[in-house]
Amino acid sequence: MPLVAIIILGLLAAGPVSAKVVTEELVYSHDHTTLKGYLAYDDALPERRPGVMVVHEWWGLNDFARQQTVKLAEGGFVALAVDMYGDGKVTRDPEEARRLAAHVRST
Repeated sequence: MPLVAIIILGLLAAGPVSAKVVTEELVYSHDHTTLKGYLAYDDALPERRPGVMVVHEWWGLNDFARQQTVKLAEGGFVALAVDMYGDGKVTRDPEEARRLAAHVRST
């Protein structure tokens, strides 16, 4: 059997690598405002990896933004979803979202 075939069979028999995406809240501040970001990375990857900053939609740092951050970490990135509104504010109300986004644009 050729060496390449043996290597491929060995890799297939080994099964998938166990990736473990770690997530954590990352608290930081700016202009006396506490911001609560969401950090995700695969701790099974020991080498340096590229970083990606995730900026949420106008609804705030909600579950969708967090899910996208985890997907990026599963793809080998270190991903940080930033909290643009402060204190982890999230809304489903378009008028409140407009006010929150307007405040960010005005600062």
